[in-house]
Formats: sequence, C-alpha cells, structure tokens
Amino acid sequence: MHNSEKIGVVKATSLVAGNMIGSGALLAPALLAPFGSWTLVGWILTTIGALGLALVFSRLSSWLTKSGGPFTFVQHVFGDFAGFHMAWSYWFSAIFGSISLVIGTLQYTSIFLPDVMSNPTLSIGLGCGIIWLFTFINMKGIKTAATVEVLVLIMKVVPLLVIAFAGLFYINYSTITQFPPIDDLTSLKPMVCVLLWSFLGLESVTVPTQHIKNPKITIPLATIAGVLMTALVYILGAITINSVIPGESLLSSKAPYVDAGMMLFGEYGKLGMIITGIIAIAGSLNGWILIQGQVPLSAAQEGIFPAFFAKTNRQGAPIGVICSSLIMTFVFLSTYQESLLKHVELMIDVAVVATLLPYFYCVIAFGYMIVTKRSSMSRKESYWLWMILFVALVYTLFAICSTSTTVIAAELILLLIGAPVFCYSKRGSVSKI
Repeated sequence: MHNSEKIGVVKATSLVAGNMIGSGALLAPALLAPFGSWTLVGWILTTIGALGLALVFSRLSSWLTKSGGPFTFVQHVFGDFAGFHMAWSYWFSAIFGSISLVIGTLQYTSIFLPDVMSNPTLSIGLGCGIIWLFTFINMKGIKTAATVEVLVLIMKVVPLLVIAFAGLFYINYSTITQFPPIDDLTSLKPMVCVLLWSFLGLESVTVPTQHIKNPKITIPLATIAGVLMTALVYILGAITINSVIPGESLLSSKAPYVDAGMMLFGEYGKLGMIITGIIAIAGSLNGWILIQGQVPLSAAQEGIFPAFFAKTNRQGAPIGVICSSLIMTFVFLSTYQESLLKHVELMIDVAVVATLLPYFYCVIAFGYMIVTKRSSMSRKESYWLWMILFVALVYTLFAICSTSTTVIAAELILLLIGAPVFCYSKRGSVSKI
C-alpha cells in the first residue's frame, strides 16, 4: 500500500478518541449518579488503568507490526486457536457496543423529537438508517472514514469542553465531596463496568496497522494522546455535571449534558448539547464500523476466519463491513423495545465482557514479550515495562471480577459458538489422519 493512502497521527488519534468519546461521555453521568463522588475517584483510577493498557498496546504494536490489534498479539504468543477466540470475541464486542451507540443516539434524539420513543416505525427506521449511513461511509475506504472521524471528533469534543470549562466556575465543593456510604467494594461493581465501557476503544488504532503511516511511532502517539484527550473530557465533565446538576435531578436525568447546557447557557445551550449528543454518539459508529471490518479482514488473512472476510472492494474496504452491519441490524431489530436505557446497559455489559478477555490475554502476552526480549533492554526500561504490566493486569483483573456471572456465562456461550467457525476456517490446513 502506498504511503499516501495511509493515515497519519491526527486521523489515527481521532480514531482512538472518537471511538471512546461517545455514549460513555454523554450517558455515563446518569448511569453513575447513584455513586456520587465515588464516580470522580472511579474516573481517575480508570484513567490510570486505561493508560496502563494503552502503553501495553503501544509497545506490543511496536514489537509486532501486523494488522489485527489484540488478536494478532494473542495469536503470536498463544497460537491460532486463542488468536481466533480473541478476534471472535473482540469482533462481537464491537458489534454489541455499536448497537448501544444506535440506541443511545435514539435516546438523545427523543429529547428533540419525542415521537422517536412512541413511534416504533420511526425509531427503527432511524436506527437502521444510522447503521447503514456509516456503513456506506466505511465502504468508501479507510481514508474517507478517517477524514469523517476527524470532523466528528471536532464537532463533539469542542462543545463538551465548553460545557466542562464553563461549569468549573460553578463548582460546589460540598457537592463533589459527597461520598455515599458503601458496604464493600462489591457495591461499586456497576460503576466499574460503565467506567470501563467509557474507555473501550483505546486499542483501536492497533487494528488497521497496515493503513497507518510509520506505525511504530504513530500508533503509540495516537493511543496515548487519544486516552489523555478522552480522560480530560470525562474528568472535567464529571466535575461539572456533579456541580451544576443537583444529586436528585441527576438521578432522574436521561441526558445530563443537555440539562447542564440548559442551566449554563439557556435554550441555546440545551439545543447545542442535544445536537452534540446526537453527533457524538452516532459519530462513534463510524470508527467502530471500521473496526468491525478490519478485525475479521486481518483474521481471515491469517487463515483463522472464513476466507470470505478477506475480500475487499475497489476502495480497499473489507466486505466484512457489510456482514457486521447486517448482524447489527438483526440484533437491533430483535431486541428493540421502548426501554432504551435498559438496552444500553445490556449492550454495554456484553461489549465490556467480550473485550475484557482479549485485554487480559494481551496483558499476559505483553509479559511474555518482556521476558523474551529482556536481553535487548536496559534495566531501567525493563523495570518500567514490568510496572506497566502490573497496572494493566490489576486493572483488567479487577474489571473481570466486577462483571456479573450472567454476562460471563453469555461470553462463554459466545466463545463456544465460535469453535465450529474456527474449525471451518482451518479445514484446509488440517492434515488428514
């Protein structure tokens, strides 16, 4: 691939930050309202853990410069079967996460157009339209999708930062230091899942490595910059929302940023944040649909996914994008009900667990690579890499332990369903007995 057809630091960073700043930024304040100021502590600790994971993926991508991201790293260390399961799990995580974005977009749109909630035909048509709009954009090629990602990121980050910085003048320290009593750490489990969901996508730029200019430099820069940008939006936003909106009102708020915009700037602020919310959540679909095509494409090129997924169109867009969007549409249609927030939480849980397994395996693969490459490292470098491993491992294990057994069981079923697909994909390479 010619270098002019690849994407640079700005577009790569936009892919990382754009995939993270979506429904997590706009819906999390409402989902986390019962936890009061524990939320702010959670954001800070999650940022530290996310940075640990970001550094893990950055270093793995410099050691293994192949497309595919998480599954490629796992495949290199654990072999094809583990690599397949990571690709399979990560692919479905992207699909279920994208469905939550569609539902979140409808929720924000219903503030502006109340008929969206009461008219199933309108809501289903709008949801399907959003899916296929960004599918069409992605089928134009990765450069087109990356350009759209930059524009969408600017359109959503600027208003969110305006609200965040404006709200700093209204900080009520008595409000942001209210910590609801907790019996034990297990009562914070629902908060952990939402916080982790908000940072899913930090590894995005490691997936289309073959489309990245100078990946050994661009991928680490884009990953770290994307996580820091996202953390800035989340932490400042959390402080502002908890200061501007009274606790009881926040508990019942369906769109905290819209309410904050109304309180700070009146009707214009409300309208601006409704539009920002729609753009932010729907726009995140663009990057996630890109991932949905690139993961099965890379896996098929490695021979661990059906060969169909290795096909591309004239613009180099993987045909797998169409397959993923068809699955998204089917699941969206089959699960759609009026209770949008309930389905957002369900899709978040499924997406988080389906991502945690690849994260965990990548952290272990990172440890393996440290050991095998220790002869080429200085003692100082080795020390810092072990520290990064520790932070990422603790963060990932805590997140896994915070997940409900029901959702973990669903992930196990998903992995079992994938086993026959792996056998089908590898059928030509298995020697006859």
